[in-house]
Amino acid sequence: MTRIPYWNISYGILIDLFALPAVVLLGYGCYRHWCRIRAGKARFDTASAPRPGKIGAVYLPALITRGVIGAKLYRKPFTGIAHGGLFWGMALLSIGTGLVFLNVLFGLPVFTGAFDRWFMSFVLDLAGLMALGGLLFLLLRRLMPPARLVTPKMRKGFLLPVSLLGMVLISGFLIEACRIAASEPEPYAFVGNFLAGFFSAPPSDLHRYLWWGHGLLSLGFIAYIPFSPMIHLVLAPVNAALADPMPGAKMGVIDFATFDDENIEAMPTLGCAKLTDFSRKRLLDVETCLWCGRCHEVCPAASTEKPLSPKGVLVTMAEKLSNGGGDDDGLIDAVGMDAIFACTTCAACMEACPVCINQPKAILKFRQNLVMEQSRIPDLMGKANNSLEQRGHPFFGTGAGPRDWRKGMDVPTFTKGEKEYLLWVGCSATYEERAQKIARAMVEVLTKAKISFGILEDARCTGDPAKQMGNEFLFREIAEENVAIFDALGVTKIITLCPHCYNSFTRHYPPLGGTYQIIPHSVFLNRLMDNGAISIRKAADRICYHDPCYLGRRNQIYDAPRTLLAAAGHCVEIPRNRANSFCCGGGGGNYWAEEEGTRINRIRAREAFDTTADIIATACPFCTLMLTDGLKSITEEDKVRDIAEIVVTAME
Repeated sequence: MTRIPYWNISYGILIDLFALPAVVLLGYGCYRHWCRIRAGKARFDTASAPRPGKIGAVYLPALITRGVIGAKLYRKPFTGIAHGGLFWGMALLSIGTGLVFLNVLFGLPVFTGAFDRWFMSFVLDLAGLMALGGLLFLLLRRLMPPARLVTPKMRKGFLLPVSLLGMVLISGFLIEACRIAASEPEPYAFVGNFLAGFFSAPPSDLHRYLWWGHGLLSLGFIAYIPFSPMIHLVLAPVNAALADPMPGAKMGVIDFATFDDENIEAMPTLGCAKLTDFSRKRLLDVETCLWCGRCHEVCPAASTEKPLSPKGVLVTMAEKLSNGGGDDDGLIDAVGMDAIFACTTCAACMEACPVCINQPKAILKFRQNLVMEQSRIPDLMGKANNSLEQRGHPFFGTGAGPRDWRKGMDVPTFTKGEKEYLLWVGCSATYEERAQKIARAMVEVLTKAKISFGILEDARCTGDPAKQMGNEFLFREIAEENVAIFDALGVTKIITLCPHCYNSFTRHYPPLGGTYQIIPHSVFLNRLMDNGAISIRKAADRICYHDPCYLGRRNQIYDAPRTLLAAAGHCVEIPRNRANSFCCGGGGGNYWAEEEGTRINRIRAREAFDTTADIIATACPFCTLMLTDGLKSITEEDKVRDIAEIVVTAME
């Protein structure tokens, strides 16, 4: 028998008319969220924004993959499958509802033939089960939450919309069962046919009550979305689409010229002290946050008893924003100075976030305000900043001079028009005795490979430590001096030993006029091996590789170092590797910090040591220093090597 829409229902079309006020309430609720978001500053970096013709190519894939499909949710399989079942189940059921509406209005033949059997019966029954199963899992997750959901606090308000949605799904199955029980079984409607067997008499009255209840509950759920945590159904796709496609927390460069503009009404704020100082995109982050705690779970500071929780920062901001505290000057103190400076800027929180929130950028904006507006900075970081300002490097108390690392070596100086590559040694490989071995090894490899390279006569820092610690003034001063030096020397290609330098040169120098071809030393060494400039013999050593945060997560360089190490020995992986690598603890200026709780470098050194590898390799001088120090608490063996040291030893 052909199915009849609105069977047993008088004036069923009214339910479609009732949808109008539900949609109006949905729109009004979304507008309220927009009012909070637009309190932020309308910042848009036109220099880095994609051209109009490429906007779809940049934002549309993110909207679909991360926003609509929720690809990052599936990194936790059970939770991902539950979300997927609920989302795709509800999506299919919504399509089915729309087809019924089109059948009523235009007679679209959806209740005949194979389409009726397979889609309108089988697929929609399966979709309902998928949605119900996913909903049940997520409800149990809320009733028996893991630590990440309740630390520092759990978001309330999910129970009512989840209950509404559950009643919508259950009543939908019962409506189908009542209809089938009053007529005859429908091919492939396996859930409806099964439930219909429990009715001994035609349940016409029950069907009517359920039908109206189901419709009103559905519309009630739609209207309630923006007034509940379910608003993420709307905001998450938008936030994912608008997220910067470049990996890592791109901080940009402050234009201090605006501070000299006599026409501005009020002096701009350095960094952010209150919510209205942030951009609208950051406030969209705050509104979108699910409080799921995935960022908290992977944060090296949070997992080693530091006062920082990236989730906690977003929760504090969200509560202030929802309570009308956009201009509350106490926001920084509510987050906590100790928490703000505990961030290692490793971007693990960004990588884990299923809705593409940029937690480090918010934290670093607070840090900029503390340092540049309020002159508040932890003691050791303050000493590093002073040393960088007065001596040109942050390694206060070092006994090394700027030329000590190259004693006994004939290292060429970069000469305009004569050298192809500038070897950027950086501050750590210049002033830290252990890291000096990395620079010496790299020089030896480049010399043997007959590469045309040179170094600067005077040691220089990129200014990255100042930037990461919040001193944008000092960073810009150093960076502009470097750009002037490079331009005078005609530098076009730079080999970096440090991922922090690589990140600064590629992300923060171009807005200042410094655009160069930047090559990390691990990538350059791999190229030398590939083109035959160097030959590496394979040893019996087992080598594990620690992914530096600024090379891996922030710049997606994972394979080149591993290819080199595979040529030099037998590679083994640390359990947390590649995009899920655990920080060494030295980023964000925390190389110069007194740590509370467990030392991060000891946690990572233990993970590497437990692989039983003969060599712990990395491609960052700061990681080398931190892991070497962390390993001292475990063994007296000196196992940590930079990739350049491994290559120079393995070269034939």
